[in-house]
Amino acid sequence: MANWCSNTVEFIGEHSQFEYLEVLFTAMAAKEKKEGKGQLPAFVNEKETGYLFDTRWEEGILYYETKWSPKFGVMKRIAEHFSIGFIHRYAEPGNMVYGEASYKDGVFTDVFLEAEDYELCGFNEDTDTYSFEGSTYESNEEILEILLERKKAVQALQNLKND
Repeated sequence: MANWCSNTVEFIGEHSQFEYLEVLFTAMAAKEKKEGKGQLPAFVNEKETGYLFDTRWEEGILYYETKWSPKFGVMKRIAEHFSIGFIHRYAEPGNMVYGEASYKDGVFTDVFLEAEDYELCGFNEDTDTYSFEGSTYESNEEILEILLERKKAVQALQNLKND
């Protein structure tokens, strides 16, 4: 059985395109409900990628689930088709998959946590809590977000140095 990756995509670009996105994702969700299986836009070749499940469009944000990992190829094809960009947040805690990808002006970047990042989250079995840098947390989600924001800041500094 696959582990499920939760995905949230915020599209960037002409808001006139967002109406088309809403139609696309609403239709995909309806078709999934009717057929009982994951979906892809008609302009994406399913042999090259996996399917999107539990797709929903809420207030301009796309939410969907995938098996194991995010489907960057699908999101890139959608962005190219509608001439827009995106910010794609994803998490699959069972496989230590957590990150944020973006696509703008044909440039794709992905900042993600690695195994050593997860090792920074201490777990206390007695209290069922996590610890990080002297603080206690009910879940590791807040810790993972802190670590991801730090990695994004380091990457941004590196990009500035390279420019």
